[in-house]
Amino acid sequence: MDPLDDLRAKIAAYGWAVRNVADSDPAKCLSYTVGLTAHGHPEVVMTGLPPEVGTAFLNIVGEIVVREGGRFAAGQETTELADGPAMPVLPITDMTDLAAVKAIYGDVPALQIVRPDSAGRLPWEPDYANPPGSQRLLGPR
Repeated sequence: MDPLDDLRAKIAAYGWAVRNVADSDPAKCLSYTVGLTAHGHPEVVMTGLPPEVGTAFLNIVGEIVVREGGRFAAGQETTELADGPAMPVLPITDMTDLAAVKAIYGDVPALQIVRPDSAGRLPWEPDYANPPGSQRLLGPR
């Protein structure tokens, strides 16, 4: 089955799908939703996670948006995805890696949810515990 047809089938069945971009370099890995656009919501991305973890987080996002009518917006923070510190929501300006979104919907808005390290620090804060570049930012903070 064509990968885009597979995504379209998942979107038809569930309201969204999650696409993973895997790489041997964890900093280049990302997961993103495809289908939230059809619900009037920006697509959502998380970077630097193993595919199964990114998929789990983004399926929660899909449930919140599609099933519960929730919204995520740039400049806000969310605690809805996990216990612990809030996760900032950033606008995305670099859509290069979201090829499936572009193929299905064209140019649409997208957001990135940024996760803190184990001490609650974010990638742009001093003493961020994860390796530099491990959570690539696709837009301004």
